[in-house]
Amino acid sequence: MEHIIVIGGGIGGAIAHDLALRGFKVTLLEKGELLSGSTGRHHGLLHSGARYALHDVETARECMVENRILRRIAPEGLEQNDGLFIAVDEEDMTYHFPFLEQCRAAGIPAEEMILSTARRLEPNLSPHVKAAIKVPDAAMDAWRLAMHFFATAKFNGADIRPYSEVTGMLKQGATVSGVQVLDHRNRREYTLGGDIIINAAGPWAGIVAEQVGIHIPIKPAPGVMVGIDARLANMVINRLHPAGEGDIIIPQRNLSLLGTSVWLADNPEPLDVPPAHVRQMVTLCA
Repeated sequence: MEHIIVIGGGIGGAIAHDLALRGFKVTLLEKGELLSGSTGRHHGLLHSGARYALHDVETARECMVENRILRRIAPEGLEQNDGLFIAVDEEDMTYHFPFLEQCRAAGIPAEEMILSTARRLEPNLSPHVKAAIKVPDAAMDAWRLAMHFFATAKFNGADIRPYSEVTGMLKQGATVSGVQVLDHRNRREYTLGGDIIINAAGPWAGIVAEQVGIHIPIKPAPGVMVGIDARLANMVINRLHPAGEGDIIIPQRNLSLLGTSVWLADNPEPLDVPPAHVRQMVTLCA
């Protein structure tokens, strides 16, 4: 039986679920807690693809396909509350009909709503709203969703090891034959042989690849989201314009996440939160 080592315990590492179902011996290594990287720090939007419709129809179409799959196979990890794209000024209105056309081209159901209906559904909408378009966005519990996949992987024999950092690679000639691991719980180092190594480290994938001399030009793009201790909306609220900063509000249980800013970094950690970005998110999302 082939032994596959998966590096990374985020949503990408949930490929362990699929591999275990196919009968492989699977070991998953995560340097921290499961989902402690970018998966556990994102806003939890299940995209309909509408956010990308104006500038990338192919990605928008793929999002809608994946949206339907997740609604079918993992409804317990989702709040299927839909989303609204809101125009609040004349500039937003210039994207009104192009947005509807691009959504249809991408296979995304987009329904223009009567403004009085939109305001009844979302009482906190700005009084300046000029148009509201409903799309099948959803709020996703990223932790619960991914943990379902890890649970089934473990049930089917996968060995899932948190706090296990890959510190180096074993090679035989030009072939990677295993990994060096540091167990942070007991500071023990050991080696682990494998037939196939899968790099599922997300923003850290470039750092992992460098261990075997492979350069992957990944430029991490972190951002700030602001959590508000109130549910400001029932649906996901988006600004009707090309995707940018501070143009989305996502309800998560009794909270709201405002986001997001973005900047480029050389390394995914450590990262500081720029205070100005917090104020900017509140101002833009208001």
